[in-house]
Amino acid sequence: MDLTPWMERWHMLPQQGGIVLCGVSGGRDSICLLDYLHRLGQRRGFTAAAGHLNHLMRPTAQRDEDFVRAFCAERGIPFYTEKADVYGLCGTWGLTVEETGRRARYDFLRRTAAAVGAERIATAHHRDDLVETVLLQLLRGTGPQGLTGIPPVRDGIIRPLLDTPRRDIEQYIEENGLAYVTDETNGDLHYARNRLRLEVWPMLEGINPEAAAHIARTADILRRENAYLDEQAAARLPEAGRAVDCGALLAAPEALRPRMLRLLLERLGTGRKDVGAVHLAALERLAAGEGVLALPGGAEAVCRDGVLTLRPAAAPPEETVLREGENPFGGGWLLVSRTPMEGGLALRCGPGQVLTARRWRRDDRLALAESRGARSVKRLLAERGVTPEKRETIPVLCVDGAAAAVWGVGTDRSFLPEVSGENIYYIIMGEN
Repeated sequence: MDLTPWMERWHMLPQQGGIVLCGVSGGRDSICLLDYLHRLGQRRGFTAAAGHLNHLMRPTAQRDEDFVRAFCAERGIPFYTEKADVYGLCGTWGLTVEETGRRARYDFLRRTAAAVGAERIATAHHRDDLVETVLLQLLRGTGPQGLTGIPPVRDGIIRPLLDTPRRDIEQYIEENGLAYVTDETNGDLHYARNRLRLEVWPMLEGINPEAAAHIARTADILRRENAYLDEQAAARLPEAGRAVDCGALLAAPEALRPRMLRLLLERLGTGRKDVGAVHLAALERLAAGEGVLALPGGAEAVCRDGVLTLRPAAAPPEETVLREGENPFGGGWLLVSRTPMEGGLALRCGPGQVLTARRWRRDDRLALAESRGARSVKRLLAERGVTPEKRETIPVLCVDGAAAAVWGVGTDRSFLPEVSGENIYYIIMGEN
């Protein structure tokens, strides 16, 4: 197995004296990568270090950490590790378990790389991972960018094994007598990727044994073509700023307009996770007229006098202390009363406690009466069909700073009125 041609093509090789931090779970792929980079570094004068995040998600998590530590100690490889409560972070960040684990892992690797002076972070994604990603993206519905799969290099992350099939990794492990640990969740068919790998992929290989190689080649072609189209789209935009002339946008070829808008949206700095084709289509329609369009993350687009301008989300206001009567909030108001009101939200706020309102935060959680435990406000709003842009206008009602209720969602169990009395507030939200 020779990774150097691929690494040279994508400029992955560290300088002499440099450090590459390898994300290592202890599984077959990451052990293969770490061992290979360690050996290559000894020949080329760079250091391969290992970073292992203990997710605390499985009974065998400590076993994995101990294994990687011992593997590194035996070879003199620098080893760095941390523990992260992924299940706890799910509620704080409002993400799925899989997304939370991924974010925690990359946060750890980036912090560690900065601390030890590593110029690159290497992950063990291989060709079969790339192929699975392309197929999953296709099933979800995506454009050319999604069909490029996993990038070989992005934001300081390198993937030296991305052109290497799983069978070559298995052969390397066997030839070098390397031990590794196995994640028991790899056989869990609740995960779409596992179902694809274990059930669907064998049938695809039955149709064409070279399917993986062909799909990987297609992804490589699309990667080059996608980069070219992005260059063409970028050339039609101003070099800086978040505005574009509507005439220039609408005069561009139809295939370039969504790309121009996507590149413009990236200048907001809020990411594009919640931006989909429906938002790009709406922006294009807006550019043909005038008006305002709400966008995910609280951002908005304004079209005036032939210019389409994107505005980032306004900084969330400080918590507003609520008094009895009408209180301004965002573009509307909150009516607070001690008397029951039809359609009003009721919560308990004791003597001396302060009732406030603010926008939601990632760590907000509510334990509703009908639920078994606390859940993130983000997820509760999403389940009720509240769009990402609309969430920014929903007030979170707090008692002494603790999230007590959310308009349109409900009241936390610990703040539900127990008996009628003077400690109960009733709140109604209205729009101006």
